[in-house]
Amino acid sequence: MLNRSVAFERLVVALIPLLLVWGIWSFGIWNPWELETAEAARTMREAGTETSDRSILRVWLIGAGFETIGIHAWAGRLPGVLAGLLTCLLAFSLVRRYAGRRAALIAVVVLGTSPLFLLNVRLMMGDGIGFAAQTWVGLTAFGACTEALSNRGRLASYAWLGGGIAVSTLASGVLLGPLPPLLAVGVWSMLARDTDGRRGDPLGRWIVLATGTGLVAGVVRAVIRDAPDFSLWIGGGVIGGDPPTYGEALELIFHGFAPWSAALPVAALWVLAPRTKRNTSAQDLGWMLLLWAAFTHVTWTIFASRYGIPPYLAVVPLAGIVALWLFEIIDEPAPRWPAAVVIALLIGLLVRDYALSPESALRGLAVEGLDVPPVVRTAGAWTAVFGLAALTFCFLLVSPATTEKPDVRRVEAWVRRQWARGPVEDAWLVVAALLLLACLVFGFLCLVTDLRLASVVVRVGRVLFFLPIVVLALVFGAPWLQYAYSRLGSARGLPVLFSGLAVAAYMTVSFQPALSQHFSPKAVYDAYEELAGDSGEPLVSYRSSSTAARYYTETPTEEIDDRSTLIDYLRDEGQRWAVIPAGDLAGLNRKYRRRTGRHLYVADARSTRLLLVAANPVDGRPNQNFIADRVLDRVPEIQHSLDVSFADRVELLGYDLDLPGGDHVGAGQRFSLTWFWRVTGTPPKGYQVFVHIDGYGQRMNGDHVPIDGQYPIKYWEKGDLIVDEHALTVPANYPVGDYVIYVGLFKGNERLDVKSGPNDGANRVRAGMLQVR
Repeated sequence: MLNRSVAFERLVVALIPLLLVWGIWSFGIWNPWELETAEAARTMREAGTETSDRSILRVWLIGAGFETIGIHAWAGRLPGVLAGLLTCLLAFSLVRRYAGRRAALIAVVVLGTSPLFLLNVRLMMGDGIGFAAQTWVGLTAFGACTEALSNRGRLASYAWLGGGIAVSTLASGVLLGPLPPLLAVGVWSMLARDTDGRRGDPLGRWIVLATGTGLVAGVVRAVIRDAPDFSLWIGGGVIGGDPPTYGEALELIFHGFAPWSAALPVAALWVLAPRTKRNTSAQDLGWMLLLWAAFTHVTWTIFASRYGIPPYLAVVPLAGIVALWLFEIIDEPAPRWPAAVVIALLIGLLVRDYALSPESALRGLAVEGLDVPPVVRTAGAWTAVFGLAALTFCFLLVSPATTEKPDVRRVEAWVRRQWARGPVEDAWLVVAALLLLACLVFGFLCLVTDLRLASVVVRVGRVLFFLPIVVLALVFGAPWLQYAYSRLGSARGLPVLFSGLAVAAYMTVSFQPALSQHFSPKAVYDAYEELAGDSGEPLVSYRSSSTAARYYTETPTEEIDDRSTLIDYLRDEGQRWAVIPAGDLAGLNRKYRRRTGRHLYVADARSTRLLLVAANPVDGRPNQNFIADRVLDRVPEIQHSLDVSFADRVELLGYDLDLPGGDHVGAGQRFSLTWFWRVTGTPPKGYQVFVHIDGYGQRMNGDHVPIDGQYPIKYWEKGDLIVDEHALTVPANYPVGDYVIYVGLFKGNERLDVKSGPNDGANRVRAGMLQVR
């Protein structure tokens, strides 16, 4: 029968490589980030030129992949994936040698499931090769200082160390690559006491110290020189800019190494303090890993202060620290409630940050401009996977193997003891019982009756109805869950590791492909290939490089920069295609309508950055031009009619209100306003819509460019009937009452004159009332 340990090992061996490689062939090249790297690789291989940045080795390997396999996205990503696999093997070897096989397997799972590692090894502009090279240096340097070898073994060890330093320097530069692990091993070797004769060869220590010192001198000289040209000592050239704050690297680790970063402070303190059950080699490894991470923080900050955005390469030390802690905490006989609370709170911060800033997961990539489009909704998924991680961490820490079987009589006995202690304890018990009863009764009334209270109070009351149920479940059910978890015994760490695998699975199967839909032009060119087939219909690229086209289509792609030239091209006979930036659609559509009398036909609008347009509609494929949907042919039925004229150029016909309560909205709730505009003259340039909802000393501000910022007023055409929908959220502190809705058009400090219709004398249209309950 297969035991748990062997089954776990086999699962790790199968899943981690699968997560690294899964889908790298299915999503397109991220433009411009991966495309710049791919083009540099093609140029290096075809023209013999060299790149002038720290990615020399990475670009060369990607070029080799193109030359060997062909010009494919996955061929360019394969070197990074292979480097990721090598990093996992090196990390396993490092941790297994000093802390055992089980701790090493945990380290591989932690390493292979963090966004920081996954994104860097699965994308061409990532630094997977830098991970592998730096880990190579750390492994060989630590081995040279700790292993007692024969003369031949020493020479081989030193040769491997020298090779690692060379490769790491080519991959990342001295400052970011080999220097942090060499400094960490060197400082450790000076601080470590050889009390048992097992600390290895003194010659190896002196070699590592001398090498590290020499590299520091070279880096200091390059920093003092402060030259803009590329330097292998630094891994870049001076570009200036504001130096980062001390916490910037910590923020990168916190977001990029999630969810394990939530356990990192606890793990670091645990590893720092010696343990009686921990052997000497594991303690040495822990201290060295802490020093490695610390020196990486220093070198990262130095690079970021003058040379641009650097990668954070010390992901193996972070994984090793967490792995050592997990490996030891599994066998701890006592619950660790403070650690559970800290980790739960930090994961809560991760959930908040990932919800407010979806780019958090991408911060481990050393590139700028990676903004997650609003249409990619990730908050719910991140909350689910991080919530699972928090739950498993907490159960691991509060459910040791010694947890006793729950007994209801113990709860009863505890209540009796508290009651017998005196009147103060009696009063607390009575107050608690009355509060729970009040929550139950009030919540029930909020659920089944209309209490004519503020909607926020009613919503809170409905939640309070479940509070006594939750309290009872925690009192009587949580101990049983703890007991059931504790029965896993030595396998209690598995749920935590599987929660990390869930994070990685979401990253590779959903998150990264969803981003690629917008960051890569692949979807646009795939649509062209599908719709045009082998017809040879011409394709142009408007105001964007046609370089990406060669990766997805064999059709020659011409570049056009002039708007009139593009319109003339689309008006020529026969079917014609163009790839245009999504932000240029409004201006192009306006000019196209003036020339043809119809909206531009958009055949594919899956990407928020690029659109595929055609000269003629395709049978069975509706026009995906959002402007065509928002410019109506006739006036629809409007909830709240108005008759307002702005400077005899734009009319406001009225608006619709979509309220969650039917005729009202509650504090903290979201509602939508739909405005109906008609253009009666030349549309005013530079103006936006303002919406003020005033009352009780409060103001909700709804200033916006119409149609989600995509259709500015300057592009409107005379005679157009335009539908503009936008949403607002009532702040939680808004009191109950009726609020006045004002609307108008403004540019800077100017408001467009209200010629007719209800207004307040300050060129604000009094549109109606909003009832907040």
